Amino acid sequence: MKTLTIGDLVLGEGMPKICIPLTGSGQDEILKEAELAEMLPCQLVEWRADYMLEAMKGESPQRQGEKLKKVLGYLRIALDLPILFTIRTVKEGGMADLSKEDYYLINKIIAEGGMADLIDIETFDGPGKVDEEKIRDFIVYAHKNGSKVLLSNHDFEQTPDLEEMLTRFFVMQELGADMMKLAVMPESESDVFSLLEVSALMRDTYAEIPFIALSMGELGATTRICGGEFGSVITFAAGRKASAPGQLDAKTLHDFLVQYY
Repeated sequence: MKTLTIGDLVLGEGMPKICIPLTGSGQDEILKEAELAEMLPCQLVEWRADYMLEAMKGESPQRQGEKLKKVLGYLRIALDLPILFTIRTVKEGGMADLSKEDYYLINKIIAEGGMADLIDIETFDGPGKVDEEKIRDFIVYAHKNGSKVLLSNHDFEQTPDLEEMLTRFFVMQELGADMMKLAVMPESESDVFSLLEVSALMRDTYAEIPFIALSMGELGATTRICGGEFGSVITFAAGRKASAPGQLDAKTLHDFLVQYY
């Protein structure tokens, strides 16, 4: 598996890197969260811009994108950490209720600025449905403007069977992602073991790019600690508040990782 280097940060070597989400709904709140993140044990942040988008309902997508780009510029100045920019949609557990056209328009406005180190793009429109052309075009556009692309899939309903989870990873990798992420919801401990088995298979046999593999909720919390042992390169921890079920606070997670690795 190749590593991915962003500035001084190398993803895919050493222990998994801690990423803290910024979930504020306005500029001042987001910048305060960024200030807090700088003081916590983390190596990068994820700006979950869908929270701010929720507060801008009724404005045009162009206007929303420009406002987000402005805030991203302030974050770039305030933070000495890599930034993962994410608009998580409602269908994947987020706050943004956008058409596909508006989703890509806003992400392209962000990519134009070249200030996001990584941009998260949701891969699947539905079970087995992928708009390959839009995704490939966006990756080319992001690369042209200096950003890497993380292709992702979040399944809040279930943990698919092993073959299906591998297939989702294969699709994301084949589309040309710089990194990929799969997060699933377990219903039993066997689901957690299944996710870890998939992660180990990717690590040992199939992964050509860095990946993130997470089992969500309380049942899956252990994967946020031991996931790196199975190949996952980033783990997410709460700063001011969690952005997904099962997130530990950053200091607790850091202490666990230091002991574990």
